[in-house]
Amino acid sequence: MTIRLVGAAIVAGLTISAAHAADYSVRTTRVMSAVQPERAISRLAEQGIGYSVLHEAVARPQRGYRVHVTCTITETFRQTYCPTPQYQAYCPSAAIVCQ
Repeated sequence: MTIRLVGAAIVAGLTISAAHAADYSVRTTRVMSAVQPERAISRLAEQGIGYSVLHEAVARPQRGYRVHVTCTITETFRQTYCPTPQYQAYCPSAAIVCQ
């Protein structure tokens, strides 16, 4: 019984670590050999267990916003670009709907 609990705890820890790995990416974007700072804004997904992150440039206007969603139970990840910072992210299918 104890071995099963320890195994379940290890699997849960690895799943959470994999889900958060996408959030620890480099926070800068290279444009024409210049480094542009970027701000990441995260929130929970609309359905299921997961989270989404909106990447927004700090010092320059931008045409699109990079958005990614990570669903923890199904271990799915999706990324897209939205024309505005308004979007909805859904789990467990890792769907992103730009508004």
